[in-house]
Amino acid sequence: MIFLTALSHMKHQGKCSDALSQKVMRKTTTRDMAALLLALLVILLASGCNTSGAKKQQEASKDTTATAKKDLLRLYDKQIRAYYLNLTEISDGGILSMSHKAQVEYTDIAVELIDEAIRRKGYKPVDNETARKAIMKYFGVDVTQSNDIQVTRNFRTYIFKNGNAAERAKQEKAMNEHSFEEQGYFWNRLIYVPNYNYIATSPTIDMAVNIKGLPDETIDESDRKTIRHGKLYFNFNDSIFFNENNFIFYDSKAAFSWLKKNDTEFLINLLRDYGYDKNEEINKLVMANMLKEYTPVGEPWMLDNTVACKKKTKHPKVEIREGLLKSILKQPATEENKEWEILFNDYIDYLLNEEEQKLPMWMTEFTKKERYKVAAYLCYYLYKISKKNGYADTSLLGHALYYNHAFYKYIVDQHYFNLPGFEALCYKVYDDYDTEVKIRTHQDE
Repeated sequence: MIFLTALSHMKHQGKCSDALSQKVMRKTTTRDMAALLLALLVILLASGCNTSGAKKQQEASKDTTATAKKDLLRLYDKQIRAYYLNLTEISDGGILSMSHKAQVEYTDIAVELIDEAIRRKGYKPVDNETARKAIMKYFGVDVTQSNDIQVTRNFRTYIFKNGNAAERAKQEKAMNEHSFEEQGYFWNRLIYVPNYNYIATSPTIDMAVNIKGLPDETIDESDRKTIRHGKLYFNFNDSIFFNENNFIFYDSKAAFSWLKKNDTEFLINLLRDYGYDKNEEINKLVMANMLKEYTPVGEPWMLDNTVACKKKTKHPKVEIREGLLKSILKQPATEENKEWEILFNDYIDYLLNEEEQKLPMWMTEFTKKERYKVAAYLCYYLYKISKKNGYADTSLLGHALYYNHAFYKYIVDQHYFNLPGFEALCYKVYDDYDTEVKIRTHQDE
């Protein structure tokens, strides 16, 4: 449009010009006119680019404004005070005693406030991909999967309001569950908060924000005036949180040392609950804890969920923590190490007991074939441990192979679980036991 107007203006000027101008115009060549038109076109295109650039700058400016750092304390002032006022109305239980609607609303705010609070304390969350890989490494959980799968590993990913609607609905329902034993229960479960990329249990507003003048301990009706008018401030001082997150997402040696002294339960549970048996020091913590639990009771229940675990996935199966078994095998030949032989023998006795009604409750989760698998691994490592201690204990293995044909057949069908030397060991142990039985039979005749 601008181009056509310019041409019209040029024609009008040609009609009104004096004689000299007309003479010059007549001498103007076609080539000159083309050059002039080209120049005008370039000017017009440049003008269009500038307009486009200005639009992009305006859009970028809008984006920057939209994503600018929010003053969260001002933004959520009303909700934060309402949360604290709510706390004064309940005797105990905290957010667990609040209405379902309040739980959902306050938790959405809490995860955002916690992110801001930990950043102010110097914690720098990793990127999404680093977080995903770290969680897969330590917890064996893929955070891209649905929470229906994750909760089978005592883990869940937080779903925001603008997230998957179906997953969000399940999360809200999980907040309202009445039994801690229910698998989908939200509270007191390890929760990964995506994009903010931290893990926490039961994220609540009071973890991140406090009100000046409130007591450090229990608050009650007498504190309501302070809650309404006191100054809000970020106050996140949970050393356990910082060290757990620094260890998981940064592999921090300093955080690991702190956890070994102050939060061994977290490290032990990485193996017990999530099957992480790749760290020798964590394995040793678990081993020491197992012997401590076994010695006074003489029952091998602590081997459940340590050397073996039933994975409660869509297709449940037994999981052998061979990293832990190898750590036990590495122990020097000492009197303490002989405790493992006693412990393994006790456990194998239970595993191979064909009278299922006599099995302890903590073993009934395994099927017969799963018990065979655990027994086979323990027999294999018992042999290796005892051999390291100066002799080879194969009595239980020999008895089971000789008299329990289903057990032997299962081992063969599983290709001896690809355990190095296990096939040759079974042949030898069976033959030795057969010879021993024949000798005893001959002596009794």
